[in-house]
Amino acid sequence: MKSLVDMFDLLVKPSPAQKLFLAAVRASMESYFGADRRRVDHALQVCRYAEELLTYIDADPVLTLTAAYLHDIGIHEAERKHGSSAGNWQELEGPPVARTILTQLAAGDELIEKVAEIVANHHTPGAVDSPEFRILWDADALVNFAEGLASKTDGQIETILHRHMVTEAGLRLARSRFLADSGDTEDGR
Repeated sequence: MKSLVDMFDLLVKPSPAQKLFLAAVRASMESYFGADRRRVDHALQVCRYAEELLTYIDADPVLTLTAAYLHDIGIHEAERKHGSSAGNWQELEGPPVARTILTQLAAGDELIEKVAEIVANHHTPGAVDSPEFRILWDADALVNFAEGLASKTDGQIETILHRHMVTEAGLRLARSRFLADSGDTEDGR
């Protein structure tokens, strides 16, 4: 069976230049968060789920993965300025940091603004009507659910997933990961 990375490369077909750019975004995110491994690991997990969802959903992979790497980039500023990492503060403080990082990487203005818009709304359901936003929403939820659903019954989990997930692929993936008998195949397809 092919690995997820192989499937992503085979189905999404990012160019070498796109892969290089995304590697630079990842490195910048890791540098920005520094020793905060929890935030780095969260972003990397969100990206892995976003890559998987991109194999099912037609969306711009560079925009999607850039937003996935940078979606929580405002956490440190939110904590510093507001004493809180609450979603509303992340949405406020994240876009300027994302813009700075992407400007330093010589990203185009359109990409910078689209990423900033997603970062500015990533805790607000339905705030941005795009497949890239929906993929990020579900990928972030998949990571967050790993901790939050542990004490729930299958019935409760099913209700939460149906209420929260916004893509069919994300729902299938969540069901395969979090329900004992989801009826889906092992890889969520």
